[in-house]
Amino acid sequence: MGKVKSAIVLTLITIVIAVLCVVCFVPFPCDGNGLNYFNSILGIAEKDADLGGYLIGETEYVGGGYSAVLYPEGVISGRDYENDLAAAAEDEKEEFEADYQAYADGAIYLEKETVLDGENVSESFKEDFSRAVSVLEERLERLHLPGASVRVVNDYTVGVFLPASYYVAGAAFDHLGRMGELTVSFGSDEASAETIIPAQRGTEQPASYYIKKISSRTASGVSYVILDMTDEGREAIAEATEGATSSYIYFNIGGEPLITLSVSEQIDQSSLYISGSYDEDSSLLVATVLDTALSSGTEQDLTFSVGEISEERAGYGSNALTMLYIALGVLLAGSAVFFFVRYGRLGFAHLYTLLVYLIAMTLCIWSIDFLTLGVGSVLAVLFGAVALSVSEAAAYEYVRKEFAAGKTMTFAVKSGYKKCFWHIFDAHIVLAALGFITYFIALTELSVFAFTLGIGMFFSGLCALAVGRFLWYIMMPFAKDKAKFCRFKREEVEEDD
Repeated sequence: MGKVKSAIVLTLITIVIAVLCVVCFVPFPCDGNGLNYFNSILGIAEKDADLGGYLIGETEYVGGGYSAVLYPEGVISGRDYENDLAAAAEDEKEEFEADYQAYADGAIYLEKETVLDGENVSESFKEDFSRAVSVLEERLERLHLPGASVRVVNDYTVGVFLPASYYVAGAAFDHLGRMGELTVSFGSDEASAETIIPAQRGTEQPASYYIKKISSRTASGVSYVILDMTDEGREAIAEATEGATSSYIYFNIGGEPLITLSVSEQIDQSSLYISGSYDEDSSLLVATVLDTALSSGTEQDLTFSVGEISEERAGYGSNALTMLYIALGVLLAGSAVFFFVRYGRLGFAHLYTLLVYLIAMTLCIWSIDFLTLGVGSVLAVLFGAVALSVSEAAAYEYVRKEFAAGKTMTFAVKSGYKKCFWHIFDAHIVLAALGFITYFIALTELSVFAFTLGIGMFFSGLCALAVGRFLWYIMMPFAKDKAKFCRFKREEVEEDD
């Protein structure tokens, strides 16, 4: 490639990399008064709850979170049992004790009439509990909360953890535990409201016959819960609200209202947009709970009560995020310095290649839903950067040997990369396969690290074998002495006397 073409291509590549670096890594104020702030991709990428620190450009703490235990109907904690027993009248204590059976060494108590079949937990309760846990898991999966988790505790209670960055965590525990059939009622108050969906007209159709789906949307700073109605649902709402004044529509789960819509005139619309005090998080939470109840809720579903909510700090400390950024920056800077010292201006090719790799990995962590910025993902990115640096150093050494043996720089590059290609390719394929296999065999503790490692090895190999070589190719025409450009030397050959 000629010098002019190389200059044009290199200039374009430099501009693209510079813009992507700003977008991915550099936050900055958008106006003079600092009210509007551009946050980088790295700043808005979801953070692991165990990774303490602060959002870039923000003062909001990220890391740690809130945990609570959800108790299904018929199950209470050992402490509540003791408190209720102590508060009972003397003539009621014996009857109260007879109603419950201790379980898990007294950690929880099971109501005999609701939960047990004789001395054992009934199969119907086990099935209902299992279905409720599945609904909880689906709801958290839809919310895409970094570090959030659902786990069964003592066989018949559910521990839920929500990250501190989730602003509506307090309400979320109650909302997530809402189980049962979705119904819609209408009236002047909750007590007198009559059910209109499912319609009380002799039909056995469920709520999904009237409502297609429930979603959320935020536009111009206003958040909505959106109910898309079928023709039958639109007709049911229009019929009920005809001539209405100062009335309400209640959207209930398990017979309890979750949201309320004020009605001052007839509603005859194919989609209902419900706003109010919602923000993006709360509208998504409500829509998720309603939509899962629409698709799977039944009258027989267990209801959950929320135990005491406790706050948990980040497992790796409140400064872990900052320290990881510093450590990653130091190690990557050290890699760049090594290449400049050993390979001269060829270090620019490595620097560009390293930036391309980091940009690609940052975009992957941001765009792939289940990936979070945490210790596992940062270590995987760092491992990929090390593999990239080692691979490029190995390729450069192969080229150095070819050049020292007497070949021209162009042929030395071709020959050197050809000789090391399969070594680098095989190593990256093996490591990528190991990462993806570890992820797919469901090792939960390693899932983020393993998947990120697999992606990292792909981009590391691609950058080492293709991007780095291409950048070397387009930078080479600017050097008058190609050997000095790379700090390569010919082998000295002794002449015979």
